[in-house]
Amino acid sequence: MIAWLFYSSPVAALLFPLVGWANGKRRKEAEEKARTARFYEEYRELLSAVSAALENGLSVENGFREAEKTLEMLYGKEAMLGGALHTLNHKVAVRVPVEQAFLEFAEAYPYEEVQDFAKIFQFGKRMGGNYLSNLRRSISKMEESIEVRQEIATGLAEKRLELRVMTVMPLGILGYIRLSSPGFMNPLYHNVLGYGVMSACLAVYALCIYFGKRIVEIEI
Repeated sequence: MIAWLFYSSPVAALLFPLVGWANGKRRKEAEEKARTARFYEEYRELLSAVSAALENGLSVENGFREAEKTLEMLYGKEAMLGGALHTLNHKVAVRVPVEQAFLEFAEAYPYEEVQDFAKIFQFGKRMGGNYLSNLRRSISKMEESIEVRQEIATGLAEKRLELRVMTVMPLGILGYIRLSSPGFMNPLYHNVLGYGVMSACLAVYALCIYFGKRIVEIEI
């Protein structure tokens, strides 16, 4: 597409191996962001299920069993946390302390909220006292943190969509001119000056996309 729009030559496509590399890298980053968003969505449901179980007078161990059922009901067999949560419950069933099982569960997920809760869980169990009350408060704080993260992600998703539209529009306009008035663009093709002008336009276009992504890609 770039070779045709900017250079009107299929040979120019051979000069763009970096486009494929950059697009592959972009797709990989997008998939990673989608996995992270899915993780936080399921983790929030997990915490909600455990919190609800504690409010109803159930033990923490039963809370995680209820969480496994909740995730399976909401996401089916495709639940990202389903397998790890099933393993956690199996360990608890064979007398592994629940805090130790959750600590091993957390090791598979390098996310701050999981690591922090695992430490709080283990420390609270060891210290005793009003353990369940403290655990419920910790879960509530974690849920609030994840909710804020998801709200920010939703707002950014709208801006990313706007950026995609703005990214496609210049190509659409250029393609429309090429198809509707081919002779109008002829002076920009098949000569050194024209290739220089189109290369400069392509460079400016690429920079606009780069800075646009930097604006909307906020780490949360």
